[in-house]
Amino acid sequence: MLEFSEELLLVLLELSGFPILVLDEELKIQMINKEAFGLLGFSEEQLREKKRSFLDFLYFKDLQELEDFQQNKLVKEFHLTLVNSEGQHKETIARIRATPDGKRFLVSLVDVTEFKKIAEKLSRKTKCQDAVMKIVAQVLKDDVENLYQFLLEKAVETVPGAQAGSVLVREKGVFVYKAAVGYDLSELSKIHFKEKELVQHLAKDVMIVTDFSANEQLDETRRKILEDAGKFRQIKVMLSIPIVVQEQTVGFFNLDNFEDSKIFDDESIEMGKIFAAQLGVIFERLRLEEQIKNQVQQMRFLSYHDPLTGLANRRYLQEEAERILASSDRRKEAVSVLYLDLLNFKQINDNFSHEIGDRVLVEIAKRLKKSTRKSDFVSRIGGDEFVFLLANTSAKRATRFAQRIIQQIEVPIIIDVASFTISGNIGIAEYPKDGDHFEKVLRNADRAMYCAKTQKKPYCIFES
Repeated sequence: MLEFSEELLLVLLELSGFPILVLDEELKIQMINKEAFGLLGFSEEQLREKKRSFLDFLYFKDLQELEDFQQNKLVKEFHLTLVNSEGQHKETIARIRATPDGKRFLVSLVDVTEFKKIAEKLSRKTKCQDAVMKIVAQVLKDDVENLYQFLLEKAVETVPGAQAGSVLVREKGVFVYKAAVGYDLSELSKIHFKEKELVQHLAKDVMIVTDFSANEQLDETRRKILEDAGKFRQIKVMLSIPIVVQEQTVGFFNLDNFEDSKIFDDESIEMGKIFAAQLGVIFERLRLEEQIKNQVQQMRFLSYHDPLTGLANRRYLQEEAERILASSDRRKEAVSVLYLDLLNFKQINDNFSHEIGDRVLVEIAKRLKKSTRKSDFVSRIGGDEFVFLLANTSAKRATRFAQRIIQQIEVPIIIDVASFTISGNIGIAEYPKDGDHFEKVLRNADRAMYCAKTQKKPYCIFES
């Protein structure tokens, strides 16, 4: 009868369609069906050679839980990790029930390894998606100060196999560290790499790097920092993803592992690319912002400066005059306004060309700017007319400045093979003596300039 029962039990096990084992009181395997053989990776002969305990197949973290069950013998469901003959981990849901006599245990197993992998992959992708959404939110509210670091931290947390990482960015023709996880960024930021010094070179495709010998060719200072702060000798493998903007490699998103040179798989690469792509978007945004900023600065410059000479224009003169005069009122100081008109300049335009005339004006502007102090202000307000504002300067003191300006102007100007000699007339008026607002003082300086021109003098001081 016992033999018949054993045979019947074995038939039932085989007909069940899922892994089932029968264990004795010591949890040694007595009976096992073919599905369980397949899960454990052992043949029937291998198991019979040595009466194996079910505990032999358990991952160490689950041993205590099953030993506790052995004492209580209560029906229970476990999440057990089995280790098969090839050392692979199999995640299972195990239901264990004691027989009525309490001498044996029935163990039914459901292999959920693939389900768990899918769940873990889904979880990682969800984390990746959450990180990307946070990045987008930060970019939308212009909070990009520490975005490199935030992005890298999320990547190391999410990408399978990543234990540390860094972000390299091209600046002024070299690559520098902008973020690091697992390394000392304050030290790494002190070093840079030329293109040919990078272990991944100037790759435009994803690279799995295991050869770090290029670091040995660096100078001692950089190599020492990279060894101590960057732990490059401890890295087994680096997943390096180029950050490409407009077909140019502008940086690298690097993820490192210290244990297994084959840890990075297709999923790691796919998720790493997602984070690197976000960096590319940030770079593109920063590039566009820089372009807009430069355009705004250029437009502002042109709105306040003469496009030919680069000197301040009439609009800038008006605003600066209001500022200087307001400051002089508070300090009870005089301000001199000088009106300069070039002499014989029209003949250059008429006898040569406007192009030559423009080149003469550019040279004159350089000389005028060079002759002024930091506190002085010079502007071009017409074809050959210039105005100076001299803070804390009386009209009498301004005459010395006027003489120096005329001397600078009269130095011959050489253009190609031709030499040009011109001069000028300057009118001087003083605020607030010659007017209670800038326009009035400027008109009086203009009148003094015509006085100098009429009297053929280099300069004249306004007299009411």
